[in-house]
Amino acid sequence: MATSLSDLNSTLTSALENLPAPENIKDEERMQLLGVIGQLQAALETPVHVIQKHCLAHYGIAGIRVAQGMGIFDAFVTSNGAEMTLAELSSKTKGDVELLERIMRFLCSHKICKETNAQTYRPSQIAMLFGTGSVPGDMIKHFHTNMQMTAKLFDYFEQRDYRNPSDAYDAPFQLAYQTKEHYFDWLSKRPAIQRVFNSVMTESKRHCGIEWFEIYPVLDKLQVTPGRVALVDVGGGVGHDITALKTRFPQLPGKYILEDLPQVIDDIREPLPEGISAVKCNMFEGQPIQGAKAYYMRTVLHDWPDKAALEALRHIHKAMASDSILLVNEHVMPDGANVPAIPATLDLHMMEAFSALERTEKQWIILLEKAEFKVTQVWKSEGDVCTAVFEAILGE
Repeated sequence: MATSLSDLNSTLTSALENLPAPENIKDEERMQLLGVIGQLQAALETPVHVIQKHCLAHYGIAGIRVAQGMGIFDAFVTSNGAEMTLAELSSKTKGDVELLERIMRFLCSHKICKETNAQTYRPSQIAMLFGTGSVPGDMIKHFHTNMQMTAKLFDYFEQRDYRNPSDAYDAPFQLAYQTKEHYFDWLSKRPAIQRVFNSVMTESKRHCGIEWFEIYPVLDKLQVTPGRVALVDVGGGVGHDITALKTRFPQLPGKYILEDLPQVIDDIREPLPEGISAVKCNMFEGQPIQGAKAYYMRTVLHDWPDKAALEALRHIHKAMASDSILLVNEHVMPDGANVPAIPATLDLHMMEAFSALERTEKQWIILLEKAEFKVTQVWKSEGDVCTAVFEAILGE
């Protein structure tokens, strides 16, 4: 066995030395290899290793957030990634040198930086992504805010006899922040956190794999007379999806409407393409655009438990014409428990922030039918946790 493990170690070391750059590896090959590596790690780790990993996991985001606050990443970005001694870094950051050295030790242990000589540090490519205003940096800030909710999960369920949450105004978020406000209402009063949220949501859509119009036949489905509204992007954020659609298919006729809350629309920084108008509205207070050909919602309803989701859907139902269609673009959780860790964990995030959930295909169809829609077809991407476009019409 010792020889076998020694040979395995040599083989892996050799393979690592010859591994292509990340940008030259196809996503399918990357995921296959990561899957094998995960199996190998699980086979090698002792129970003590696994327990330690879970117990210490939350320090990762906390340590990076402290480093952001001290200005460590900004200092490296400003110096174009040059090596710096502890003294040089101290002159460009907040805090005392003793704390700085401890935080640098933490960053080096997590391969975010590297100590190249005594008290001399070089940032990794990842470290260079965490500067102020960057999307990866915003992701750290966003999920650091969420950590306070996560810390209250146990207390929340202890107080409620471990009942599945279903009230959007009584989630672990409300307990963590001692508020009666909904997460989005609370967010709207904190512009800095709202900006970070908008940044992260936009980027998550941009890098979420296949675009919805690559699996849904938009050229066939969105043909309208020039004066009619072809598509309303309900809760469309700062316009990623509707902009991508019109950029890919500029020949599509009709008008296009982007809808979201005022604080989101106000955060749009780039002009929308010709033919797209932005409308400030709350989807729970009615649908202002009547009779559009399509009403489109991407990862909007997964933020809401069934009661609230049904309320929003019924406003759209009332606004639809007889030939209108509803398009719901959402992640679909597979049935059963054999789900990758990231989507299973994000389901817990939906629960702690909104009392919501990531739904299975069956759960999505049941929800739409409760809102008096008839699902006519479901278009899916490939993968264990797929993206799906549910097409629905007014129920009979």
